Amino acid sequence: MHISWPIWVSMISLTLKGVVDTIMIGHLGTDALAGVGFAGVLVFNVLCFGMGVLRGQKSLVSQYLGAGERKTAFYFGVQAFWIGLLFSVLCVFAGLWQETWFLSIANKANLSESSLDMGRRYFDTRLVWAGAFLLQIAVSEYLRGTGRTRLPMAADLISQPLNVLFNYALIFGKFGAPELGVEGAAIGTGLADLASLILLLGFGRAKVSLEDLKLQPKRWWRALRVGTAGGIQFTIEVGAYTLLTFFIGFISTQDLAAHNAAISILHFSFMSAVALGDGGSVLIGRYVGSLDWELARKTLRNMLGLMIVVMVVMGALFVTFGREIMLLYIADPDPEVMERTIRLGIRLLWVAAVFQIGDAIQIAFRFSLRAAGDHTWVMWAGILCSWLLTVPLAATAVFLMKGDAATVWWMWNFEIYLGGFFFYRRWRSGAWQAKRLVQDRGIVARPESPLEGSL
Repeated sequence: MHISWPIWVSMISLTLKGVVDTIMIGHLGTDALAGVGFAGVLVFNVLCFGMGVLRGQKSLVSQYLGAGERKTAFYFGVQAFWIGLLFSVLCVFAGLWQETWFLSIANKANLSESSLDMGRRYFDTRLVWAGAFLLQIAVSEYLRGTGRTRLPMAADLISQPLNVLFNYALIFGKFGAPELGVEGAAIGTGLADLASLILLLGFGRAKVSLEDLKLQPKRWWRALRVGTAGGIQFTIEVGAYTLLTFFIGFISTQDLAAHNAAISILHFSFMSAVALGDGGSVLIGRYVGSLDWELARKTLRNMLGLMIVVMVVMGALFVTFGREIMLLYIADPDPEVMERTIRLGIRLLWVAAVFQIGDAIQIAFRFSLRAAGDHTWVMWAGILCSWLLTVPLAATAVFLMKGDAATVWWMWNFEIYLGGFFFYRRWRSGAWQAKRLVQDRGIVARPESPLEGSL
């Protein structure tokens, strides 16, 4: 809990940043909101590979710290920063040269010419400034890997009002700044990310030489290889869940509205579990690094227990206050349409309450296996669960069963529990003990015999 709660605060802060951006852009009109909303989804899909790769350093950092090799752990953090610089340069090129690519995708959507133009300009500018966001992730994940999770939280909380200030000034031309509209929103968010990066570098300063900060090709390549599995998995899974939402759009506008509202609500339980998983993974990586398998298992048990408590409480809130929660999100001038959408949203929250424990199981075992170094297995299991279960089951619910959004969610429920069972079995097999990442000095793990029946 000590390690995890600041991560949760950081995640809430990031979510609020997106809400503030949306509210401000909404004042520019519906065309701006539609175009920027579409562009924002594409930006996230472009960045999610880099985000996944940079988060992969955490298992290397925590394991080497557990093995007592603090200097090596720091070197991997430095190499992750160099990887972030590479992705930043690629994003700049994409932002400057992608006009035809963006329009080829966006033209398939039913957007006005004005929306397309504003979406393109936002997309271009956001990618040019994406480097600050990626480098901020690189430094944050290193600090979290060392257990110093309050430093990224502090940077996020300080940059939050800066984001509001920069966006307000640049979107609407206040305080002597130029009125840039949607481009001002992208620049304002980029400036807030840059401020957060500068704060992180200041908070995490250490006595190091220029020699310590240089590119080390072998370690750079190893950090990239370890992170690539997470980057690929994150990218492909995001694609699968985007497709699920696309399928629901074929049912009706009301189904899509209820689905989007319920997903937004689920972020609060999901982020709580992810924060616990993130914090627990730091400890598990440290214990794997020190070859203390029993403490790694014990940490997982405690982490899973905390997650289940949180998820059960959230599920109870979904069931008890479903209507009140949905009224915060759903409004329509037609009372009949509004009531039908709210009732569907309540049903979705009931389904969500059922899969809360399954979600906790998946998150706990995914994070634990990655922390132990079992990245490739987790990658393939996640991809197969998404594309052999989530997508086909959602398509079946929509196109064959002619069901509504709740039918799709019940199918999703099946994937969550079955996937959780697969990850649980992998942990119980003990195969993760042979995946230890601490090998630079010839230290090779000597895994004990797997304890069947023990977490």
